[in-house]
Order: sequence, then C-alpha cells, then structure tokens
Amino acid sequence: MPKKEFKLGRRATSYDVAIAAGVAQSTVSRCFQPDSNISTETRAHVKAVAQALGYTPNALARSLITRQSQSVGVVITDYTLRNSPNVLYALSDALCRVQKRLILFAIEDDEASHAMLDSALEYPLDGLISCANMRTQDVNRFINHHIPVLFFNRRSTNKNVDCVATDQVGGGRHMAECLIKSGYRTFMCLGGPAHAPVSRERMRGFNQTLRRAGLAAPEILATDFSYDQGRAVFLDAMKAGTRPDCVFCANDQLAFGVIDACRYDLGLKVPQDIAVAGFDDIPEANRPSYSLTTVRQPTAYMVQQAIELLVDRIGDPSRAAQHIVVPGEIVGRSSASITG
Repeated sequence: MPKKEFKLGRRATSYDVAIAAGVAQSTVSRCFQPDSNISTETRAHVKAVAQALGYTPNALARSLITRQSQSVGVVITDYTLRNSPNVLYALSDALCRVQKRLILFAIEDDEASHAMLDSALEYPLDGLISCANMRTQDVNRFINHHIPVLFFNRRSTNKNVDCVATDQVGGGRHMAECLIKSGYRTFMCLGGPAHAPVSRERMRGFNQTLRRAGLAAPEILATDFSYDQGRAVFLDAMKAGTRPDCVFCANDQLAFGVIDACRYDLGLKVPQDIAVAGFDDIPEANRPSYSLTTVRQPTAYMVQQAIELLVDRIGDPSRAAQHIVVPGEIVGRSSASITG
C-alpha cells in the first residue's frame, strides 16, 4: 500500500489518491460513481488506495460538477422540533429513500423564516421543504437560484411552488361537529400565538361551526403551543370564569397541559367533569395517561406526497404547481366522548 505523502492532519484529496494510484484525477471521481463506465479492477485498486489514505469523496465538490448536491434543506420551527419530531424523522427517512440528504434549518417560529434565508442560500441545495411560512420575495429568491420550494403543512398560492397540507379548517370544523353532536354546548378554545397560521385556521373552522349551530364561539386564548402554557392559561381562565363543557386545543401538547391541570390542580375528572380535545395525534396522545380525543394529521402520507412532488419538480422545474390538501381524521378516545 502507498505511504501518505501529505502533511499529517490534512484531509486527503482526490488528487492525492490519483498520484498514489497512478491514475487521472477524473478516474478517481468516476470510481466513486456507481454507474460509471470503469473496469472492476481499476475501481477496486483506486478504492483500496483511497482507503489507505483515508480519502472520502467530497459531496460539495462533486455537486459543482454534477450540478446536484443530493441535499435538500428543511426549514422547521422550534415548536415542531420539540413537539412533533415525528415530522422531521419522516422527512429524513423519505429523503434518504430517494438518495437525498437533509440539511436542517431550525427557526423560532413562522415569523423568523426570513432570517435564515441568506444562510440557506449558501448551500448548493437541490430543493427546499419549508414547514414554516415564507415571504413571497424570499420564495422567489430560492426559485431564482434554481432551488425549488415545497411547503409542508403550509398553504401557498405561488404558481411555482408545490404544497402539501392538512385541511386545518376542515379538521377544526369536523371536531366541532362531533362534539356538538355528542351534546357539548359550552366551550373554551386554547390556540397558539396570534400570528400562527395553523392555529388560526383550526380555530376558525371550529368557531365557525359553533356559530352555525347557534352556539357561542368563545374567545381564543393565545399560548405558545406548549404544555406549560396550556396548563397555565387554562388555570387562569378557570379562575376567571365558569367551567365549560369542553376545551378544544390547537394542538395536543396544549391539551395534555389542560388534562393535567384538571387532574392535579383542580381535582376535576376528564371527561366526566370537563372534556378535552386536541389536534395532531402525536404518539403521546394514544398513551393511557392522556387517551386524547384529537384530529389526526396523516403525516406519513403527507410526507410521501411531498417528496414525490419535490422529486418531480427537480426533474421538471417548469411543470404546473400542485397543491394537495389532505383531510384530517377524528380519533375518538376517552378525554372526550364523541359521536362520529
């Protein structure tokens, strides 16, 4: 085997491998491309030399030649990372199956997406999946850099942008219909931050349905979507007013906080004294300690659709945008007795 002829601590390059193996630098690159036209013997020889030198191909350098980095950026909010990590896992797994790597851009909330723009554009991305809202001018900057953008669980009217989203309004509407049909008449609503689009849509569908049924639509109590805020805001509201029949929460974490506040702070039974419903159906919702009635987002299906759309868009940037809206599914458990 050849001896290392470069300074200790310097990463070996394809040029080092080419010199040591006695081949052209382009041959080294081709040896690491599975579909390249190169002999078995040459490939084995070059790879053995590369292993001895500690060489691995540089994906970023290769992207300059192929004009594809096999990397996809994913913009995701801190809330989703903390409370719905299954979304990130599903996206990572689906991208891996189409030989794409995930580069993560975590932001505080939807309002902060503009701040990550310049750093994201520094990467040679094949595409961008955004789980947060983005300004039109920011979306256009990616498109102008030939980086297709897909919105995941966010809506877009951009004719050049695909999106896959849960029917947030329809999910809130369906939950309200089920609760009303089951006999609940007075409600409390816990939403996310006032600017959060997902929360606004879910609450709009819920309260519009209450009004159409001739029931009072409650004020939406703003939170940060967290368990702690759900518990604290609910307790404050209970001290200030009468007890509702049911609390509808914009996500499951808020609902968990409400359930624990009932049990451990107020001594109330769920659902006998007060019912609780959520939205998302994250894995914890099915645990016996919560057994939460909620609206299920079909995350696995949505991710599958999103990756297919992105791959199609990379292959054909000029095709018409597709906007897929997926209905949520009511999941009845013991936190609220419902009639489907």
